[in-house]
Amino acid sequence: MSDALRAEWTKLRALRSTPWSLFALLISTVVLSWLIAASTHTNRCPISEGCHDDLVAIALGGAYLGQMAAVSLGVLALGSEFSSGMIRTTFAATPRRDHVLLAKAVVVGGLVFVAGLLASVLAYLIGSTVLAGNGYTAGNGYHVAGFGVELRAVVGTAVYLATVALFSLGVTALLRHTAAAISTVFAVLWVPLIVISMLPMDVGLKLGRFCPMLAGLAIQRSTAADDAIPIAPGVGLLVACAYAAAALAAGIWLVARRDA
Repeated sequence: MSDALRAEWTKLRALRSTPWSLFALLISTVVLSWLIAASTHTNRCPISEGCHDDLVAIALGGAYLGQMAAVSLGVLALGSEFSSGMIRTTFAATPRRDHVLLAKAVVVGGLVFVAGLLASVLAYLIGSTVLAGNGYTAGNGYHVAGFGVELRAVVGTAVYLATVALFSLGVTALLRHTAAAISTVFAVLWVPLIVISMLPMDVGLKLGRFCPMLAGLAIQRSTAADDAIPIAPGVGLLVACAYAAAALAAGIWLVARRDA
């Protein structure tokens, strides 16, 4: 397994798409968080009418875009080998195919987690600073989360991004085609959001608890907003992790039982 880990780390570093995907994850998360925070001002939410803005979730809102780069990295980490035929060499060098996929999962998940944590920290620091400048301070009567909630949201966002990358890796192992895997993952993440918007609100919120993106990003929530997906932050992240675990388990099982 240690040899498989070293080999997968070497291959992932050699892919030209890897640094670009990590750079895109960092920049898109931070920039979108800054734009969302800059467009959110207390003038649109007077205290007299009650303000339910979740400042932590707003400051980390860039993760909705950053996850696209995590999907790209997770898919290309395996899809590039299937498309080039290099996967045959990989399986010849490491006959235990489950070791190959597990090693890829460790390397991809760890790398995306580190990049996601850096992106989350920067996004939160920049976003919260911009929000404070726009009038969202405790002195003005707005809810300001404690350190424990902020830490949970920031670290949880990094875990979610790593989970998305692992889910993408598992789907790629199932489909063995880069374009098909990216399309499938995007559909699983974003199509439920479109469907829910067409349903009655109470039905849509209940269904949202079972959607990987909506449930997983509940980890960012710091207030009990009326329009939030009705699921606890930790439970929501577990739902997203369950999708990734199921995809990886199915991918490992199928890869071990068919030709490369």
